[in-house]
Amino acid sequence: MSETPDGSTAHYDGPPASVPPPPGWRVESVAVPSEPRRMPRQDHGAIDVAEQRAKLVTHWTALLAVALMFTVVIIGVLQG
Repeated sequence: MSETPDGSTAHYDGPPASVPPPPGWRVESVAVPSEPRRMPRQDHGAIDVAEQRAKLVTHWTALLAVALMFTVVIIGVLQG
């Protein structure tokens, strides 16, 4: 129980009663999935080359970021 703005106590009676639907209210249906599509062939060699290139770019970007971070830290130490 809680108090309302006018000072009276509020009482919660619970949710309203629900009536179950009558039997057979839903039409029966069966979904028949279609045949799966054929996926295109993959060029595994090209995929491997692209992954290696992406890995190289990621490593060089991280290396440059770390070098820049250390440069900023060293400049800050020397000036401070």
